[in-house]
Amino acid sequence: MKCAYGSNVGTQRKVNQDAYLAATIKNIDRISYVFAVADGLGGHRSGEIASQTAVDFIKNNLSRIKDYFDAEEMMAFVNDINLELKKVSDDEPARLGMATTLTMCIVDGDEMCICHVGDSRTYLVSDKEILRLTKDHSLVQILVDEGKITQAEAEIHPQKNVITRALGTDSSVNVDIYRYPIKADAKYLVCSDGLFNMVSDETIKKIVNQNSLEEGAKLLIDTANKNGGKDNITVVLFRPLEGVTDAQ
Repeated sequence: MKCAYGSNVGTQRKVNQDAYLAATIKNIDRISYVFAVADGLGGHRSGEIASQTAVDFIKNNLSRIKDYFDAEEMMAFVNDINLELKKVSDDEPARLGMATTLTMCIVDGDEMCICHVGDSRTYLVSDKEILRLTKDHSLVQILVDEGKITQAEAEIHPQKNVITRALGTDSSVNVDIYRYPIKADAKYLVCSDGLFNMVSDETIKKIVNQNSLEEGAKLLIDTANKNGGKDNITVVLFRPLEGVTDAQ
């Protein structure tokens, strides 16, 4: 396993409300890997606390999961994160209403589980294609699904940042659970919307394919900032079938 990651406040925000995780999970008789991005909601109080709370909960508790591909068990785990956020929020009035997105990838053997809430994304990137592995929980995605706007129109829609699902807003949350086989020639990217709202999919594909993971992660962030940097930018790049080298 090889990975690279980075996070940047962008050019227009004062606080970085993104958090990320890249870690090894030791679980009984096997070793797995977790990669996650959480984007604290800018319109809510203490978004940076919400995203970090989610990432810390994963780091401290994920090893208790018996089967990462059991949808019911993973749904319950993400709802435990949601309850932790509610608890932290309820204990401090100034944090009332804090919330975050979460996109978490767990690589176990030759398969990957993705747990997804909100509009952070996971991509598969190869020489031939860039493929989004998650679907945004957003207003414009609903409009696309209903055929009212095209995907191209969604990218420039004035309400493209309005999300319909997040951790911390309700007592329970519906979680999208995906299961994918690992592709031998692929790299995987987990990112916040501060990247893909500033950098096109084709440019992301070009940068990832033409650079090492470390240089690719840096160039993705630099390109997002060069194009405006309107939001916090977080990227986690990993290639499961390469040797272990973590670089920040």
